[in-house]
Amino acid sequence: DFERGAGSCQVKIIDFAHAKEMKNNAAKSGGDSEEIRGDIFALGNVFKDLFLNDSDRNAPDSIMNLIADLLQVSDAAYTSLKDTDDDLEQMVDLPEMFVFERSEEEMSKSLKFLPGKLYGRDKEHEVIVDAYRRIANRPPNSDDSPEVVFVSGHSGTGKTSLVEQLSGEVKSNGGHFITGKFDQLRRAQPYTALINAFKDLCDSILEMGPAMVVKVSLAIKQAVGEQGRVLTDVIPRLTHLIGEQPEVVHANGIEAQNRLMFLLRMFLRSVSKASSLVVMSMDDLQWADGASLDLIRMLVTDSENDSFVFIGIARDNELSDTHPFVLTCQEIQKQNDNITKIKMGNLALRDANRFVCDEMGMQMRCMRPLVNAVYEKTNGNVYFMIQILLYLQDEQVLVFDRENFIWEWDENKIGPKLNSITNVTNLVATRIMKCPTEIRTILSVAAAIGSSFDEFTIMLAIKDGDSVVLPVENSEVSSYSIKKIRTLIHTAVMEGFINTTKVKKQYKFLHDSIQEASYSLLSLEEARSLHLQIGSLTFQNSTDKEFEKMLFFAVDHLNKGSLGIQSEETKTHLSKLNLRAAQKAIKSSAYGPATEYLRTGIRLLCDGDWEDNSDGHWENEYKLSLELFTSLVECLYCIGSLDQIEKHVNEIFRHTRCFADKQRAHRCLIKCLTAMGKLEEAIDVGFEGLAQLGENFPSSVSTRVILIDLIKTKFMLAGKSNEKLSSLPPTKNEDKLAAMQILSAIIPPMFFCRPKYMPLLVFRCVRLSLKFGLCNESANAFAAYGVILGTGLGKYKSGYRFGQLALTLAEKHETSECIAYVNYVVYATINPWVMHLKETIDPLKYSHLAGMEAGTVEFACICSTSVCVRSFMNADALNAVERDMHFAIQEMAEYSIESPRSVLASYHQSVLNLMGRSENPVELSGEVMEQEIQTALMKKQSNKFGEENIYVNALWMSYLFGDYNRAGGFAAKLSEGFPDGPQIQELIKSFFCGLTWLALAKETKNKTLKKLAMKQMNKFKKWSKDSPFNCLQKLFLLKAEYAVLQRRYSKAERYYYEAIRLSRKHGFLNDEALAHERFGIFYSERQNINGAHEHLTCAEELYGKWGAHAKVNHVRSEIRAITAS
Repeated sequence: DFERGAGSCQVKIIDFAHAKEMKNNAAKSGGDSEEIRGDIFALGNVFKDLFLNDSDRNAPDSIMNLIADLLQVSDAAYTSLKDTDDDLEQMVDLPEMFVFERSEEEMSKSLKFLPGKLYGRDKEHEVIVDAYRRIANRPPNSDDSPEVVFVSGHSGTGKTSLVEQLSGEVKSNGGHFITGKFDQLRRAQPYTALINAFKDLCDSILEMGPAMVVKVSLAIKQAVGEQGRVLTDVIPRLTHLIGEQPEVVHANGIEAQNRLMFLLRMFLRSVSKASSLVVMSMDDLQWADGASLDLIRMLVTDSENDSFVFIGIARDNELSDTHPFVLTCQEIQKQNDNITKIKMGNLALRDANRFVCDEMGMQMRCMRPLVNAVYEKTNGNVYFMIQILLYLQDEQVLVFDRENFIWEWDENKIGPKLNSITNVTNLVATRIMKCPTEIRTILSVAAAIGSSFDEFTIMLAIKDGDSVVLPVENSEVSSYSIKKIRTLIHTAVMEGFINTTKVKKQYKFLHDSIQEASYSLLSLEEARSLHLQIGSLTFQNSTDKEFEKMLFFAVDHLNKGSLGIQSEETKTHLSKLNLRAAQKAIKSSAYGPATEYLRTGIRLLCDGDWEDNSDGHWENEYKLSLELFTSLVECLYCIGSLDQIEKHVNEIFRHTRCFADKQRAHRCLIKCLTAMGKLEEAIDVGFEGLAQLGENFPSSVSTRVILIDLIKTKFMLAGKSNEKLSSLPPTKNEDKLAAMQILSAIIPPMFFCRPKYMPLLVFRCVRLSLKFGLCNESANAFAAYGVILGTGLGKYKSGYRFGQLALTLAEKHETSECIAYVNYVVYATINPWVMHLKETIDPLKYSHLAGMEAGTVEFACICSTSVCVRSFMNADALNAVERDMHFAIQEMAEYSIESPRSVLASYHQSVLNLMGRSENPVELSGEVMEQEIQTALMKKQSNKFGEENIYVNALWMSYLFGDYNRAGGFAAKLSEGFPDGPQIQELIKSFFCGLTWLALAKETKNKTLKKLAMKQMNKFKKWSKDSPFNCLQKLFLLKAEYAVLQRRYSKAERYYYEAIRLSRKHGFLNDEALAHERFGIFYSERQNINGAHEHLTCAEELYGKWGAHAKVNHVRSEIRAITAS
């Protein structure tokens, strides 16, 4: 029964492998043998017996024709097994087309090449599916990075079609398949493609069951915390999931950019973990804006999102080695190993033949001459082939015979027509030119709008009369009715130029080349006029609220047509609109596009290059000029174009009327110089600004000057409780507020270059807060004041008091930026002097999150560094510590945060050394850093703190592994006037300097070393009074070693036991292990073999529990030495 859907039959043909072998031999010999024709005839008889012997059977004409061809009784008889195989394959794959009769409606007289089946892409399809399935089959919480697939190739090779094939499998498995496409005419509009993808994601979530929607909504809210408004401003559709969000504290510059990227990363992570895997496809990445590329890099290097697949599609023939997308890929490869690359080439001839024949409903042997000719012209480029066939149809060279239901062509005309074609864009343009004028108009206008467009925008752009320029008054809209526009668009759809989208009344070009060809039909003047008209009418026919949504769209079009504007008033108006667009882009942290809007605004205002023209705009449009140049300076800093900042700052300084007008540029210049490593210059610029605000500082600093300033500050604080200080009113003095901001800006470079000035800056900030009122910087000032009292003067309880005041002020101002900094200072440098080390870890973790949410990534990374170091010192399991350090360093690399990364690298290498993952455990060289190279870099940067950090860790490792002479060298370097570091570093430095000097003094009898060791012991005696849990066990171990040096052995034993007891009591497994080890060595030297063996065995067990396998081996070697002796 051969009626459609009415059953099936199965045929088995034996000995066909022999026929295949004969076919191959025949192909080699250049012809078919009689035996092969016999096999073909035999196959015809099989089908004849199967289908025709029963009089009740009614075989389709296709089967009848097949049998006739096989039995060689027709004009189209088979002479090749290859042709036989091709036709049978088509019948099996597409029975509805090649077996069953089609209606006349199905046998359309017009060619239509619609997306669907892939040809010749089995290998590429398998690769992309494997990448998806790898991540789909991962166990939950695998702590692996996202999968990244880059698909590249020339235009027209089917890159997008390949990726779209994956969507069915993703969706059938409950996943989210979201897409975005960059537009070459909308490059200035930031995040456009990504926002569309995130909108798709919101829609995909909303289509899930109610319970899952609630679950995902809660996950998103938990992930983004109180910063949800930042996301809903960028992705309005997100409000359907998390509701309207309250206003958030405004952030500027890099902080705003970092905050947005962090929150988008958390949003995507929360969705993929709470619901299902997310697959994001981004098309035409060669046209992506810089902000979008930065965001993509952040998303695909998120090592905590193991349920995300990113597929990037780009035309590799439009990419150079310095293209932003290529550079972004290089950065991604440094941070994520899960990258798959797929190179799409053109189709092979057989695949091209099969594709054309299937689409046209023709057998491959019948179409081979035509396909060969087209293939020779296109080299198998799918899209080029399609356009040529459509062109041949338009030219009536390729026609459909409706009587016989076959395609026919004039072979004599094929060659000349193909020779006239130069490239696909010109070919498409030729096809469009043959369309009616109205269709060409629709396509040209649509191309100017972008790769996607809607009916209303088309209607706005098409009108009678001359183009309109800003401002537009009383002009009538479109002589084309919306009904007529819809009819024309429908015709363009039927002609295969555009297609509908899932959004109602919205359309897109079927291919970029159609958009390019449609746009190329416009002359330069016509294009300018059209862009100007689209922008002008959008401005005219929108409410304020609607225009705000269309701002980028309108301004981009106006800018494209701006060379046609003659009126100065109109240019100024457009300059203001560019400023408005830049401010909106800045709000979305899109500083690259914002920079271009600002440059355009300045060009319009200055009527060209501002460096070559007069300064009249500063006189005529002072406020506009000031805002354009100042905002440009800030954006240049955010995108890292530091070399361009100074000349723009100088332009501002040259024309501003008062210091208040140059304050923003002044602060930006300080940040710029700091980022460029010009720390001394940054400080000098800061002091110049402070002088103009009435805040002068001495040219040199002495202890006497610092003491006098401290007394002044203490006098102003006398009698004021924390409650009273936290109730001080906010400052209303703009100059003093600016002074506080400048002081905060120069503190980082001052810390590295002129640390002696630090107390003066802090004291001045405190006094300004007391005299003129509080501001955001006041909390930072009181925290720093607490550090000076504690770490600097040893007044730990007083330092703790002002640390608590700083925390209160930070919470009062409710700014995450302030909280991150203050929490770091308080919990990393003040509170460890009065509380257990482990009690500071959770607050610092919170500070890291708060800093990331606020966009103050550098402070957030400093907090994560502190968390890792404290976990290390607290003797948490080393494998967990190493993993956290790895993630922290990876995060710093993602955000290009260098200073804390270099600090953590030393500790990270120390951990790896202890774990046995380095060749030489006393050398800080291996997976993370090379000691000599890193030390040289720190010296070159005049980074004393970074240099000291390396020496501290090298001292630590050298002592632990028994290289006391090497340790002594580092202890000597550390005594050469390094500034006091954070509490944790001071503890490590003083502890191991003391132990090293005692070990060397015992060997050399050097009394100076003994005195140096006593100095460190006295520090621990003082520190232990306020912080016994962190210091007392270390003090007793120092005392034990000192007693050994004095040959007071019984006292040494008591001290060793006390060091062990206190280490266990306070939870410092590492200190306990070291105390046992030193006790064992003491007994070994005293010839108490049993005691030595007992304590060294305990040390071995504790080091093993910690995960310090290299130390386990080191202690075992000590045990073996004792046993051997």
